[in-house]
Amino acid sequence: MGKKTVLVNPPLWNAYAPHLAVPLLLGDLRARGYEAAAYDLSIECVDWMLSEAALTRLRDKAHRRRAVGLRDEWARRRALLVAPAAIAGVEEAKARLKSMPTLHEPDAFHRARRTLRDALWLISGAFPDCEFDLVSNTCAYSAESTAQVLAATEDPDGNPYRWAFDHMLDRDRFLDAQVGVVGLSMSADTQLIAGVTFLRMLREFRPDVHVVLGGNYATRLVDRWQRRHPLFDHVDTVVTGEGEGALAAVVDALDAPAEGEGDFREKIPGAVWDDHGILLRTPRQSADITTAATPAYADLPLDKYLAPGPILPVYASRSCPWDCAFCSIPFASNSFRQRPAEAVVDEIGRLRRDVGSPYFMFVDEIMSLRTLRHVAEALVRTSAGVRWYGETRFARGLDGELAELLHASGCRRMNFGLESASQRVLDLMRKGTRIDDACANIEAMLSAGVPLHLFVIHGFPGETEQEAARTVAFAEAVRRLSVHTYGVAHTTWGGSPFVLDVHSPVGTRPDAFDVRIEPPAPGDDLSLRRDYTVGSGMSQRDSVRIAETAAESVSDTNVWFRAARDPLAREIEEFTFLRACAGAPLPETPDVPLFDWPPPDPEARLRLDPDVTYSRVPWPATETETGPATALYHPRHDRFLQLNARDADWRELDGSMWRDLETWLDAHECRYLGAGPAATAALLVRHGFLVPSRRRAGPVPGRLRPEIGIAVESRDGVHCLTNPVTGVTVRLRGSAVGTWERWTNGEEPQSDPAGTDALVRFGFLYRGPADHRTSRPAYVRQGQVV
Repeated sequence: MGKKTVLVNPPLWNAYAPHLAVPLLLGDLRARGYEAAAYDLSIECVDWMLSEAALTRLRDKAHRRRAVGLRDEWARRRALLVAPAAIAGVEEAKARLKSMPTLHEPDAFHRARRTLRDALWLISGAFPDCEFDLVSNTCAYSAESTAQVLAATEDPDGNPYRWAFDHMLDRDRFLDAQVGVVGLSMSADTQLIAGVTFLRMLREFRPDVHVVLGGNYATRLVDRWQRRHPLFDHVDTVVTGEGEGALAAVVDALDAPAEGEGDFREKIPGAVWDDHGILLRTPRQSADITTAATPAYADLPLDKYLAPGPILPVYASRSCPWDCAFCSIPFASNSFRQRPAEAVVDEIGRLRRDVGSPYFMFVDEIMSLRTLRHVAEALVRTSAGVRWYGETRFARGLDGELAELLHASGCRRMNFGLESASQRVLDLMRKGTRIDDACANIEAMLSAGVPLHLFVIHGFPGETEQEAARTVAFAEAVRRLSVHTYGVAHTTWGGSPFVLDVHSPVGTRPDAFDVRIEPPAPGDDLSLRRDYTVGSGMSQRDSVRIAETAAESVSDTNVWFRAARDPLAREIEEFTFLRACAGAPLPETPDVPLFDWPPPDPEARLRLDPDVTYSRVPWPATETETGPATALYHPRHDRFLQLNARDADWRELDGSMWRDLETWLDAHECRYLGAGPAATAALLVRHGFLVPSRRRAGPVPGRLRPEIGIAVESRDGVHCLTNPVTGVTVRLRGSAVGTWERWTNGEEPQSDPAGTDALVRFGFLYRGPADHRTSRPAYVRQGQVV
């Protein structure tokens, strides 16, 4: 067959494991005898941007560009501060994250994640109003507006993907004269801007190829269009629903066009195309998955995904038989079908032999109990020796015997849609599950040693705040039960606010759920999500607030800590699964390293830490004015410090004496949040920006005092503290609020020793100057009060 097909997965998809869609279609085409190749543009683009060469270009780009506001200026300056550490360390960090031993090395893992975070900040800071991470990202252009998406495709200064594609896109794959079809799989809205950008560029250098668009998100998007959309300037045919068979029909028709009148697409299942401004469609067709071809992963750059493994997606069923009110999955994925378990296990065996990885994820929307049992029995019977995870639902038949079978087959994580711990809310959702069954299933799985992950929805229409709080408490109780009663350390849970999708039952029948849907903003013609109001229960804003609060509620202590500036602070599910496979502990937030106190000897020389970077350019002070400042970053200890300073050259402090430091700070009007020179000097040394050659010996009498610049901030009624040097946030609960107020008033109140020690270790409290009211000495060494 003459025409070659190239299948493309655009950014941004999962950077930690391959996507199934392109390898599945590639395997299907090759099994039918067609010549085809795959191009995972998502991981190729991410890997290139997270390289020393690309980050160096991005640093220069951040230097040159002008900011569009105070927040954007901060992002740009932050990018320049972290740039040296990101550029120098990014290749090692990627190698660390791909290495299984790193899972057993918490310090190395955190260093790699921190370097990757710095690199993502550098990417973000090179473009206006951009937040680039590995889950989703935003830029100055909205993915909900056709006009904005099309404008982004031509703007390398505002669209990071256009800039990246201009530098790294492998055009040779498409310039081959044998390439006649290019298929682009768009599974999520995170791929829209990048996908359309690629299609526009493809039209420029290969206007003759036939472009086919498919995927879950494309199906949902195109379904709402009745007339020609500008996207059809770049796309010839859209295949909705499933692509197996349909894509082969496109290639067949192009190789041997039908004689006579009519459009060849009329014979393609699920086809949508433009006919003089009117969109024509053919009915979808469900693929026969009982004889499905093996996904072709060998064409993908498996060494570039940012996790050990690789973890390969497989499937045992297609679509979902349930009709949950919040979900749009059945709309875009045809009827529910199951594959023979023997075929699934044979496929797993072939993939393990061909790729060499024992790690698999089942990407089924729902693994029924029948599927779970049959697949597990086949894996045990064939002694496959693999490790896998998937998703199922709570049901009465998931008992101890089945749970033991799952563990024996290699299951090391199971995702469940808990959604709510209230039976009333589950019934509102039309979930079809019972909370009593959930409790029994949880105990069965944990007894068998299988870690769980619970999905939670906060604020489904009609849910009350009390019911939402009960769900959070239930999920936390399951996590503690898993760890403390069953010794299963890798159980997790996560929640998100309810999102109203126009294709879900709530979106199509809002009156049945006492919901009023708000129209989208003018110009947001691509949005599949809607704002809404409810007749009872929590509002949309309440659901977001509850979700944000719940995300912070990870323990029952009165003080909770997190690294506020870390976009990678949440554990990725692939890593949690791999940790369970390897018996590696879940990562904990590392302690903030503090340095020995008291201050150095007056004759001690101060050395500027060589890793510290700084910026001397004018820094935004408020929304309306700017003032001179010096911003410092310490990459090894992850510290940011902004000093208001007049004509201060930070390098002048290198080699000075401690006794000269206050004088220098005073002469340059160098202050930290209005603090005096003595306090600012202490802060510089305590946080490692300046390293003295020697220190005074002996005890340091003094009182515990709040660190400079820390004050209580109320966020929706929750009391929070943020250390502006370390970026760690504390959430105060109960009596901790009053205790902190007494500390700030100069008292040293009686408090929980563990909580006090934690506040010291995380840099919120320090042992202040000598106080005649303090009768007993204390030392602070490496952040420990002794």
